[in-house]
Amino acid sequence: MLTFAVRLPSWRAFAQAHPLPDPMLPDLFESADVFRDRFERGLVDLLRTTGELGEDILVLANANFETRIWEHLHDELRACFMRLAAENAAQTLHGAPDDVATLREILDHDFDTLRPVELRRAGPWELQFNPLRAYRPARHSNVAVTGIRAPFDPARFHFDKPFLRQEIIWEGSLLGRKATLFYNKFPFADYHGLLVPDVGGHRPQFLEPADLAWLWDLALELNGRMPGFGLACNSYGAHASVNHLHFQSFLRETPLPIEDARWTHNGGSEPYPCRCLRFDDRKVAGEFIADLHRQEISYNLILSDGLFYCLPRRKQGEVAYASWLGALAWYEMAGGFPLAIAADFARLDPEEIAAQIAAVDLAQT
Repeated sequence: MLTFAVRLPSWRAFAQAHPLPDPMLPDLFESADVFRDRFERGLVDLLRTTGELGEDILVLANANFETRIWEHLHDELRACFMRLAAENAAQTLHGAPDDVATLREILDHDFDTLRPVELRRAGPWELQFNPLRAYRPARHSNVAVTGIRAPFDPARFHFDKPFLRQEIIWEGSLLGRKATLFYNKFPFADYHGLLVPDVGGHRPQFLEPADLAWLWDLALELNGRMPGFGLACNSYGAHASVNHLHFQSFLRETPLPIEDARWTHNGGSEPYPCRCLRFDDRKVAGEFIADLHRQEISYNLILSDGLFYCLPRRKQGEVAYASWLGALAWYEMAGGFPLAIAADFARLDPEEIAAQIAAVDLAQT
């Protein structure tokens, strides 16, 4: 049984009472404005310099997610889209097979019908109309699995592939670890990145105690400098699409639905659809996650705005999802849902959404 108690005072209050040393951090993480500027300038550089199919898709999808970037690059993206359409018609496209297949699906759209991602609320939940996200390769994210870890497999997709080097936003030392921050090729969060510690170490997607300690300290430090910055982790079996240790980063202007004060895990009166625990003590959080590992229970972690959430859940492949739901990874478990079909975006109601989250609750086993 999972019996750890959870205190409700905020993780931020804990951080203020137990301040961390002030380490030298890279300039990228100096402030939210600096981070956004570097993120956006990197996309412009990719579009204008590489000429690579994979990078063209990455810039298109990222610009499509951020209205400001879309407006800035619209004409250049349109010219790029037309060039790729002509190459496809002439059968002269060059790129990785995944990228060629993905682009051919994207080309089913008329560029002038594409518009930036739209958001709306359905009760407490956040919905986004994000059709380009549906074209990402599923990789390992929907394969039924057993256990809580698997060996790293160099034959599968991983973040140390040479062709990914151009998709790096930043690389260097971060709180004592070498780390690499990649663009997320098909984003579903604001300024969405993939943070990989020691990319050449080829470690599987499994959190050792030292990884959790680093993640905790890093989230505190970066959120203190960049309010709205967060990190998330899908464990093995919780829709991690790549079995190579990595975390997802984002920089939001509004809280995630899971942070709403209405929920009991935040001191409110309304239960979340599945079990959610909030920690303000790193040691207690580490003991809880170690217990999940012993029981081979998968989970999603969200570290956002000074708060640390853990959602133990049923494994991918154990539950049949509705047709509108591709996965229940960290963002969905935190109450956000990317949708590929406009009719689903318009019609979904809070009860239908809550029922999907509830379906992976361990109480259902």
